[in-house]
Amino acid sequence: MGKQLAVGWQSPPGGYPCMNWNAQRCRVEDMRAESKGWHEEHKRWKRDIVGWLKTQRRIEAILYQLERELPDYREVAAHMTDVIENHEMRLREHDELLNRYLEEGRDDAGECSRLEKEHGKQAALHAEVQEEHDAFRTAYLRAMRRVERLVKRLQALCSVSS
Repeated sequence: MGKQLAVGWQSPPGGYPCMNWNAQRCRVEDMRAESKGWHEEHKRWKRDIVGWLKTQRRIEAILYQLERELPDYREVAAHMTDVIENHEMRLREHDELLNRYLEEGRDDAGECSRLEKEHGKQAALHAEVQEEHDAFRTAYLRAMRRVERLVKRLQALCSVSS
């Protein structure tokens, strides 16, 4: 008959019965071989765990990088919102002056000249806000490309492969 090994980590029910010397020796060799297999399996398990921990550290590093990338732009975005709202308020006041001038039907060259100066100031302010917005947009899009690359790295690390 053939040798009977225990399946997996389990010994046969009732343990290993005593046998003659050759049979005992053969059985002990089988147990030693099974034990050696268990050691190899333990090594694989340890390699798995080391790999998982390494992946986890890499994921944590990417998450840290993502976290550092975003807050600076939230502050700048809040600042830009304030700048735009202030400019919008000034622009409404400017529109009211223009509308009042037109509604009153004035034909006052001095007042028209004053409105032209005010309009020039509004145009300059608008150009400044547009320049600031464009600079923020460029920086934000550049940062979002970095974030996108980090997210792709994160996705690749999180993809479970056997």
